[in-house]
Amino acid sequence: WLCRWRNYSDFWCGCNAMTFQAVESQSTAELLAEQIRDAILVGKLHPGDRLIEQELSESFKTSRGPIREAIRILATEGLVEHRKNRGAIVSAPNFDDVLEVYAMRMSMGSIAVTHASQLSLESELDLRKVTKKLEAMRTAIGGNANRMISLDLDFQSALIALGALPRITEMFEQTAVDIGVFVRFLGIKYDDSDHKALISRHEKLLMAVKEGNSSQAIEIWNGHIQTSVREFMKPFSEVEINELFERPLMNNLFEMETVR
Repeated sequence: WLCRWRNYSDFWCGCNAMTFQAVESQSTAELLAEQIRDAILVGKLHPGDRLIEQELSESFKTSRGPIREAIRILATEGLVEHRKNRGAIVSAPNFDDVLEVYAMRMSMGSIAVTHASQLSLESELDLRKVTKKLEAMRTAIGGNANRMISLDLDFQSALIALGALPRITEMFEQTAVDIGVFVRFLGIKYDDSDHKALISRHEKLLMAVKEGNSSQAIEIWNGHIQTSVREFMKPFSEVEINELFERPLMNNLFEMETVR
């Protein structure tokens, strides 16, 4: 027993004697990815634009290694894709991408709100975060539509976080980035959206979660996802919309509901 104690003692003393170098909060690649990401989201880089490592390294005055890693980071976010014979290009999302992301949000959101409604939600701090996001949306009514989109996504993320499911929360956050890209690249405006109805849905959703009514929470959540997808359907003609409903994911999202 004494020998074992000495071994543990030596181990902990060794750990205490170790020194560690401070690490940077962000790597060079992450900083580069942040700047390229901003350029994509504000429209300085357009869908289909090539990201040539040599040109970027000269522009940023850095080696090609961090540039390559920055492009890899952006590819995992869906902002960049690799094309045969073209290399890395700025993504050009389409309606199938929208369907995939919203199908993911519907599934993950249903799990999260169900789990949240089954918890005691003793943390008043977390609830205040969600209600604060909702209040910000009320204040923004009548203002910039893009601002409302951002606040809407913030509210949804805060609500999903109530489920205390970190992996789902993280993946859900990624889909929020995707939606920002879709809105930007597909020219979605949300200008004529009923923001009061949107907030009313969220109020009912939060209440259902707080009251532990998981079935109602799922119903409201799924309805919200369907309404969001309809926003992306607005540019399509009636004939094109009928064709959209031939896609399996479309039927999955709307459960064959008559919305055409």
